Amino acid sequence: MKTVEPRKRRRAAKIAERDLRGWKMLARFEELLERARARVEPGRRELHGLRRLGAGQYLRLFLLGVFNPMVNSMRALCAASEFRRVQEHSGGPPVALSRFSEAQHVFDPELLRHVMEELVEVGAGQLAASRGGRGLDAGALRIIDSTVWTVVPRMAWASYGAGRRGDAHGVRLHLRLRVGDAAPVGATLSCASRCERAELRAHLQPGELLLGDRNFAEDYQLLDELVEKGCGFLFRLRKSARLQWQSQEALGAAEAAGAITRAGRARLGRRARSGPWRVVVIEPTGREPVVLIASAHFEGLSAPEVAELYRRRWQVELFFRWLKCVLPCRHWFAESERGVSFQVYLSLICALLLAEALGRRPGKRLMEALAFSQMGWASVDELQNAIEREWRESQRRAARKKIA
Repeated sequence: MKTVEPRKRRRAAKIAERDLRGWKMLARFEELLERARARVEPGRRELHGLRRLGAGQYLRLFLLGVFNPMVNSMRALCAASEFRRVQEHSGGPPVALSRFSEAQHVFDPELLRHVMEELVEVGAGQLAASRGGRGLDAGALRIIDSTVWTVVPRMAWASYGAGRRGDAHGVRLHLRLRVGDAAPVGATLSCASRCERAELRAHLQPGELLLGDRNFAEDYQLLDELVEKGCGFLFRLRKSARLQWQSQEALGAAEAAGAITRAGRARLGRRARSGPWRVVVIEPTGREPVVLIASAHFEGLSAPEVAELYRRRWQVELFFRWLKCVLPCRHWFAESERGVSFQVYLSLICALLLAEALGRRPGKRLMEALAFSQMGWASVDELQNAIEREWRESQRRAARKKIA
């Protein structure tokens, strides 16, 4: 009888100091963090006289782990803190696993929100002269949506009772994306069961013009609340929504080319209590009809312009795909609600820092080239060639879109 040898446990590869990258990005983050710390009051536990691990060192070390794909656990991150250069850039001595784990309960993720806001303001200057069309400010246009990450069962705070056995665990990222440059301008994290509309109500900002999917238009009372608080909206309605038309717009060749079959003003609901709102109906051949509803803020746009503006909502789906597939936010360094918030915020900050350094958000091929460069498999010249190649490809894509 053939004997089967016991399977050997695979050991994680040791990380060397030369394998780590992102030092310039870390220096930029440190500069932003210093300004943010002046705006957030430290907590009582943070001010404890015996504390050795400060917020600055903790967050810089955390960001280093998010940016470097070979650092795939909290233990690996603490092991990397033994390196001299990591200590120089993180601003402190080696960090024990217990101290790093405790820190997620001590420091406030609000620090990172201020860092993200400042990074977004840098890009906002480029949109100052840009208009969304007919008086719409491109800087005020926001795409709103959310995405869910599945987490391990021991993260009990993230249990939301879905799935076959009713024991699913997940966290939901509620994101605001600026239309002009697809930059995240606001993000909150919650259990996956948290309603998107409830989260929107809790974080409304007057003056914003919101683009959202069918879920946001389900609650007709929310539409009135948005207008009362000085916000505009362009949402998609469910096909089961009841419309009572008040007036209709004349349709021409431009509307026919965009498959727009009806446009005008209508009230919503069986009793027609909501509205009247601007409504645009799009019926592409062989596809499900799309019914768009907009507040008075979009009155200056023609029906084809309204339809074209709503198509840009797809940017948020592409951003979520990029965030999940390209940025290393798959393994959680911390498992508390605060710890997960730190990691998601730092992933968004990492995206903004990369976009700031490269002038645009890097695609999958360029992120692969960056990873190969970090591991020493690609030279600086080869990385530069990859950057130039992606830039040329992005220019060709933009040219093809203009022709289309």
